[in-house]
Amino acid sequence: MATPTVSTFVSYVILHPILVAMSSAVLAAFLSYEIAGRLDWRPITVCMTCDFITVSADHLKDQEVEIGALGAAVTKRFTPLFYLARIFLALNVPPLMIALCRSPLEVTLVTAVFTTPAFLWATPIDFRRIGAVLKRFILSKSDEEVEHNSLRSNNPFIIKRVPGLKAILDGIIRSCGIFFVVHSALQLPWQSAHHAPPWTIIETVIWSVVNRIGHCIMADLRDYDEDKEAGIPTIPVLLGSPHKARIVLSVVQAAVMMRFLHNPFIAGSSCFAIALVWILEKDSPKFYFRLSLHSQSIFIVVYAVMFGLDLL
Repeated sequence: MATPTVSTFVSYVILHPILVAMSSAVLAAFLSYEIAGRLDWRPITVCMTCDFITVSADHLKDQEVEIGALGAAVTKRFTPLFYLARIFLALNVPPLMIALCRSPLEVTLVTAVFTTPAFLWATPIDFRRIGAVLKRFILSKSDEEVEHNSLRSNNPFIIKRVPGLKAILDGIIRSCGIFFVVHSALQLPWQSAHHAPPWTIIETVIWSVVNRIGHCIMADLRDYDEDKEAGIPTIPVLLGSPHKARIVLSVVQAAVMMRFLHNPFIAGSSCFAIALVWILEKDSPKFYFRLSLHSQSIFIVVYAVMFGLDLL
């Protein structure tokens, strides 16, 4: 295991979450325009801050475990960076709270539903123990002693360990979740959405789901050897080789491109994603892998610029 550096820590815990949050802000802004013909700051702020908090908190937990295993001396050297990461997390809470308070109650409920799994990626969930505790609470038997071992399951549920689930959930949360946050904030029927040719809301959501799942699988391709050694059942590991995963990604992106061929922005994004699948290798810099995260944002921004310049 390589010794963490200041640059890798900052990149992993601060810069990468910022990039993820930016991509969610772009999609939320675009959906806001599609639905209502205007940009609403509330769902944009909610999506952006929630993404930063969930990703940064998850990565910070990973770094605490990794750096803590290297001894007290290394941990002490990184202590200021841990404080800095927590400051960034804290700075995102006030705008999130303000946006939620200024939004309908449905926004808070939707946000809670879609962010809870993101906080529990690697958390062992012992349903047997939870069930026993609830049973004791409901039956008012709190005075009865229950053996500690009887409450502990030998195989706690961990989202990250369910084959392929993390990539699928990530795609749903960062596409459908964003749509429902925007829709609940605007309180408008999406069937009578603002007309923004050549886009429709349903194709934007489908495109987003495929794009976000594809990005997660791209990241898993980079970490294929480590995930296989650790026994993490990512989609590339389940398929047995990075080459097979690249073929699957290419076929899915090609299917999206053909289905929405009338929309040059989705077609262009799919072509870009397919090119990245075959260009990027394990040793490629992480910065280039992050291009797959913005293979959607880039084309949304291109559309916005062309629309603003009356080129459409």
